[in-house]
Amino acid sequence: MRKDYKSVNDLNLGSKKKYLLKVCRNSEVVDKIYGCMNEKSFHNLLEEYNEMFYNQALKALYSSSNYDQLEYQLVMMNALFHQQSFLDIKKQLLLKICKKAITINEYCVIRQLIDFKNITFDSFIKSLHDQYEVDSEECARICLLEDQYHLAATYLKDLEDCKDEYLLDLLSSFSLYEYISLMKHYAKKKSRYLLIPTH
Repeated sequence: MRKDYKSVNDLNLGSKKKYLLKVCRNSEVVDKIYGCMNEKSFHNLLEEYNEMFYNQALKALYSSSNYDQLEYQLVMMNALFHQQSFLDIKKQLLLKICKKAITINEYCVIRQLIDFKNITFDSFIKSLHDQYEVDSEECARICLLEDQYHLAATYLKDLEDCKDEYLLDLLSSFSLYEYISLMKHYAKKKSRYLLIPTH
């Protein structure tokens, strides 16, 4: 089950240590990672071996074989590294991913490649929809993933009807009002079609 952006990026000391233990190939440094008992000692160790950790993390990033692994690597690297070369790599990755069809899988990686401090979620989704031709149903899925149910309903209203029962159930679990409003919207559209005479 995919998590929203805030939950995915809410990392504690244990998860950061676990990540470095996975990528680190130096047994002496592994012992030092285990020895970090607080954020300060971890930060000091990260500074001392930053270049080594960064290079090993890059190897792990490049060996990602699916979107889940890629997202995990980016989440961890975003939390630990700030090298300009990493920012450049993220820009290249973003360009590559945006050249193909964007679904919720691609979105979960893309959200780790952009800076949400400089763009609102609403305008980001609008840009996915308008510039990258992400369909309204997929935009609604992304909105629901991020607990933006009102925005999800707005995108679902673009459709003539929604056949995805799971998506509709998810919307109703967030807001029964938005779900009922959407059903009324679809019913009005259908009745309009029925009133138009056909020859």
